[in-house]
Amino acid sequence: MSPQKKPRIKMIVTDIDGTVLNCKNECGEKLRSTLDKIRERGVKVVLATGRMYEGAYPVAEQIGLKTPIICCQGSEVRHYDKVLWQRPLKNEYVREVIQILRDKNIHTNLYNDGLLIVEDERYMDYYCHGRFVTYELVDSLDNVKLGKVGKLLATIMKEEQMQSLIKELNEKYKGKLSVVRSHKHFCEITDIEATKGNALCFLAEYYGISPEEVMASGDQDNDYEMIKAAGIGVAMGNASKKLKEAADYICPCIDEDGLAEAIERFVIKEWDE
Repeated sequence: MSPQKKPRIKMIVTDIDGTVLNCKNECGEKLRSTLDKIRERGVKVVLATGRMYEGAYPVAEQIGLKTPIICCQGSEVRHYDKVLWQRPLKNEYVREVIQILRDKNIHTNLYNDGLLIVEDERYMDYYCHGRFVTYELVDSLDNVKLGKVGKLLATIMKEEQMQSLIKELNEKYKGKLSVVRSHKHFCEITDIEATKGNALCFLAEYYGISPEEVMASGDQDNDYEMIKAAGIGVAMGNASKKLKEAADYICPCIDEDGLAEAIERFVIKEWDE
C-alpha cells in the first residue's frame, strides 16, 4: 500500500469495543488527545458499532463527538433523535431466526424499536456490562409486537456451535441476511444491506466525502465491510484473522494505543507533507 498516493483523510469511522474502548471500557488518554487534535483540524470522527444508539451515545459524549453514530451493526445511522438511514430486518426473517435459535437453545437478543428484549436472562449481566443499556424480559419473544428490528444477536459460548450457526444461517439466508461475528461469543444477524460498510458509504455521501477520503478501523469480522469500503482500512493488532487479512494496515493492539498510532501515520503526518 502507498498511502501517500491516496487523498487526504477527511473522516475516520471506527468501531468502539476493542478499538476505541479496551476491555475495561476505557478510552486511553493518547487516543483521546489524538482524536481531539484531528477534530480541531476538521476531520470528522464517527463511531460504528453493534451497540444500539443508547449504548453508543454515552461513548460519543465521553470523547467529545457530535457526529452521527452508525449503530446496531450498520442497520441505523442516527444523529441524536434523527434517524438518517435505516435498514431494519424483515419481520418474517425475525420470526424464523428466533425459532431457529430457540430450537438450538441459543440465547437471543431482540433489538426492536430501540429496545433490547430477551426471553431469558442468561448472559445478560455479561452482555450489558459497560454498554450503558438495560433490557426488557418477556415470557416469549413470539409475543412481542415487531416494529423496526435493527438486529438479532445470538450469544454462543462454544466455538463449534458458533461456526455451525454462522454457516447454517449464511447458507439458508444467502442474499437476504448478513450474519457476522462481532465478538468471541456474539453473532450479529441483520438485513443484507445493514452493514457498517453500507452505512459508511451513506455518511460519506451525506458529507460530500469520497470513500477514498475515509479511514476505517476495527477489530472483528463485523468490521470487514467497513474497512473494505474505506480508502484506508485499519485492523487492530488484537483483530480477528479475517479482518487482518482484509486490512491495508495492521496497527498495534488497543492496549498499545493502536488506533492513535494509525491516525498519526495516515492523517497527522499528511498535514506536514
